[in-house]
Order: sequence, then structure tokens, then C-alpha cells
Amino acid sequence: MDQIQSQSEIGNSFPKQEKSRVRRVFFRLLKVVAIVVAVSVAGGVILWNWPTAFYTVATALGRFSSGVRLEEIIVRGIATPTLDGGVSSPNAPLQPDRTPILFLHGWGTSKEAMMSEMKWFVSTRRVIAPDLPGFGANALQPDQPALDGDGYVKWIEEFRIAANLGRIDVVGESMGGALAAAYAAAYPDSVRRIVLQSAAGLEAPKVNAFMRDVQSGKNPLLIASSSDFDRVIGLCFAKPPPIPTPFKQFLVDRAISNLPQQKEMAKALQSFLMNGNAGILGSIHAPTLILYGTADQITDSSLLNVYRDGIRNSTAVLIEGAGHVVFYDAPKETFRAMTAFLD
Repeated sequence: MDQIQSQSEIGNSFPKQEKSRVRRVFFRLLKVVAIVVAVSVAGGVILWNWPTAFYTVATALGRFSSGVRLEEIIVRGIATPTLDGGVSSPNAPLQPDRTPILFLHGWGTSKEAMMSEMKWFVSTRRVIAPDLPGFGANALQPDQPALDGDGYVKWIEEFRIAANLGRIDVVGESMGGALAAAYAAAYPDSVRRIVLQSAAGLEAPKVNAFMRDVQSGKNPLLIASSSDFDRVIGLCFAKPPPIPTPFKQFLVDRAISNLPQQKEMAKALQSFLMNGNAGILGSIHAPTLILYGTADQITDSSLLNVYRDGIRNSTAVLIEGAGHVVFYDAPKETFRAMTAFLD
């Protein structure tokens, strides 16, 4: 007798009751999928039309992806919103040098701007980034001490102590770079190494259009409208990133609501950001990595030589085609330079 059955014979021999059960399971799965899709679409529509919720969800996902969490560090009795993550246990089986890395953001941004760089080191170091006073979710308090350049440098040291960081590496971008250099000069025992990305704080040999506007009393980084936001993004990036409409709307609304405070801070910090680090570079003993992009429209890349010549133990890298935010415009080049230097 032939032992081989055709597919039709197998199908005919399959119990009808079993076929019915499979169909029911299949249709239940279809319903579940349909519900999930409907909820996802509805949630997306709600978030898209609710900028604050969109920003909250997007930043939460960004933190998760970067391996950091939202914490509060008490400095001067004020809760400082902070991103914190990575390795803090001395027994972790990772690289021998686990010096924490403190990230300092630039003007008009926040701790979230540093997440993409924090992600590079989260598996081997403790990484931490505060909202500097007056930026992000760290609003200035009525009794806040004056926050000029010296005031911010003192605040950074108080933050380091409050966060129990010990000796640190400091990575600063733009305004954060100027502060990192000033901090290393003022507190040499607190710093192992520093990375200056598109650092402000000195007069540039080549004065670009942005600098001429600042010298004439303007502040091209203040945002009072959606068109201002687009202009600032164009100044910061060689290739501006796509920004979802609700995300952009949240940032524009926040900038407008903070405009009086930003004007106050711009007045307090202008002198420091323009030339506050003149005369202190010789006091920086920490090994220093200096990064600029050739397409920087804010801190002209001619500043690279000024910082390099002033800091004795320094390495300078000029990244072709990168704008002011070098780690966005040239992530591979920035990653390679930073990991080789900090490791």
C-alpha cells in the first residue's frame, strides 16, 4: 500500500474541529493587531498635536536609548535636573580607568543635547549632564547668586561635590566648552582631562558674521519666533537635522517663555563668552582635546589655534565640513577623537 499521501488527502483528513480552532485563534490575533495599530495611531495623533507630551515621550525614549536616567542633584538648596547613567561601581569588570565624565551643554540648549555623546561612554564610565542654571528645566531662582563666568565655574564645582563625582573628565560644547576651560584653570585638582568642542570664551583671529552681530550688541541666538528658531538651527548645524513639528513647537514655546530670562543671562555672560578665558589658558594643566569644524558659523574655527597655542598639553582636531555642533555633523570623527583621547 502506498504510504505517501497527497496534500489534499492530508487536508481532508485534518479534523474539522481543529481547523475551526485555528481560525478562531487567527482572527483573535488579527483583532489584537488591529487594536494595537488603532491605539498606536490614536496615540501618535494625540502626541503630534500636543507638543509638551510629544517632547516628554521623545526625551524619555532618548534617555532610554542612551542608557541614562533623569535624576535631581541638590546644589545650593536647589534641585538640579540631571541626566545620570553608566558605571559607578568600582567592582564593575570594565576598563581600569572609570573617571566620571561631566558633560556641559551650550547656550540655549539643555542636558538632553548631550545624550548622543553620553551614549558613547555609558558602558564604561559614569556619565552625567546637568541643566546649567537658567537653561532647560533649571529655571533661575529669585535668590540665585550672580551667574557670570566666575559664578558658573563655582557652581560647576559645587555640582561636582554634590554629585559625589570625585576627579572628573569634562566635555563642554560651545558655552560649555568655555566653562570647561575656565573650570580646569580654576580647579586643577578636580579635573583629569577636558574636551573643548567649538568652545567660545576667546576673541577669534577671524571675525565671522555672527561675531560681528554680537559685537554690535545683537544676540543672534535669542529665539522670539518660529523663524528665529529656524535661523538658529541653521547657524548651529552644517546640515540641520529634521525636527518633528510638535518637537519644534515645544522648543519654540519654551524659548519664548524664557526670553526675559535669556536676555538677562546674555547680559551677564556676554563678556565671558566673548573673551573671558583670555589670560587663563596657561593655568590649564589637564590634557586637553580641542575640536572645531571648518563650517562653524558661531565660534569661528580660527579659535582652534588660539586654544591650542595657549594650552600647553593640548591636541587639536579640525573636522572638515562640520558646523558648530561637531558631534552631530561629524559623529564618527568626533567619536574616534574623543574615545582615543579619554581612554
